[in-house]
Amino acid sequence: MQVPSITHKGLSFINLNGPKEDQLRFLNKNFGFSMLNLEDYLYKTQIPKIEIYKDYSLLVMDIPFIAQMEKSKGNSFVPQVLSSHVPFKTSSRSARKKRINVGEVDFFIGKDYIVVLHDSKTPQIDELFDMCKVSSKHREEFMEKGSSFLFYRLVDVLVDSAFSYVEDISNAIDYIDNQLDENSTARVIEDISITRRNIVVFETMIKPALPIFADLEKGKYKELNGEMTPYWSNILDHLQKIWERLEDHKELIQGISSSHESILSNRSNELVKFFTLVTAVAFPFVLVNNLYSMNVMGLPYAEKSWIVWILFLLAFTGGGLVLAYFKYRDWL
Repeated sequence: MQVPSITHKGLSFINLNGPKEDQLRFLNKNFGFSMLNLEDYLYKTQIPKIEIYKDYSLLVMDIPFIAQMEKSKGNSFVPQVLSSHVPFKTSSRSARKKRINVGEVDFFIGKDYIVVLHDSKTPQIDELFDMCKVSSKHREEFMEKGSSFLFYRLVDVLVDSAFSYVEDISNAIDYIDNQLDENSTARVIEDISITRRNIVVFETMIKPALPIFADLEKGKYKELNGEMTPYWSNILDHLQKIWERLEDHKELIQGISSSHESILSNRSNELVKFFTLVTAVAFPFVLVNNLYSMNVMGLPYAEKSWIVWILFLLAFTGGGLVLAYFKYRDWL
C-alpha cells in the first residue's frame, strides 16, 4: 500500500491526512503501532498525552482550528479552515463570527521515522510536508537532525499558529467592547457567548499540553530529550504565553459581560420606571373615565355640560399631584 512519505538521509516522514482503516492496519503491520492507539485516533477517543513504547513514542495533541461560517448556496453553511502559513487579515467584525474547534494530531516518533495522523483541520502539517517534498533545502532544514527535531518543528508550527487564534479572540473582544453603546443587545449577547466559549475550548486544548512539555523540558523522556531538551523550553514558553493571554482575555470578557448586564439592567429599570410613571399619571384619567362611562342613573352633574371641564381639571390635577409626589420621593 502506498502512503504519502518522504525519505531523507535515512529518516522517513509519513503524513496521513484523514487515514482510513486499511492505512491504519498497514501502520500496525509494518511499524508495530498498537492497534488500540490507531483505532483511538480513528474514533477520536484520546486525550492529549505522551506514551513511550519499546520502538516508538506516541504524542497526542489537540490543535485549535477556526471554522469561519460563511453562507453558501441555499441555507447551509460551509466551514472555511484557515491555514497559519497563509497570511489572513482579520477584522474585529469578522473575528467575532468564528468558532474555535478541536483538531487532533497523533505523532508516532521512531528512531528513523515519524508518522503523523491528522485531518483537514491542521493544514499546516500538509504544507510543511509539501515543502519538504519539493525542496531539498527544506528537507535539510527540517529532516537533517533526526525524527525528534522534525517532531519539534511540526509542533512549533502548530503552536505558533495558535497565536493567530488568540489574536482573533482579542479582535472579537475589541469589537464587542465597541458595540456596548449601540442598541444591538441580541447581537452583543451572542458575540459574548461565542467569545467565552472560544476561550474555554481553547484553554481545554492548552491546559493538558503544558505538563507534557514541562516534562519534556525537564528531560523526563530520554527518547525525546538529549540535545532536544532546550527546544522543548521554547514550545513550553509559547504555550504558557498563550495560556496567560487566554486568562487575560477571560477576565476581560467577563468584565465586559458584567458591564453589558449592568447596561441591560439599567435599560430595563428605565423602561419599568417609564411605564410605571405612565400608569400612575393615567390613573386619575382612568378613574374619572370609568366612573362617568357607567350606564347608571344618579351620577353627580351628569346632565350638566360644564361637568366635562371639571372632570378634565380633576384628572389633570390628579396627574400633576402624582408627578409631584414622584419628584418629592426622588423617583424621577
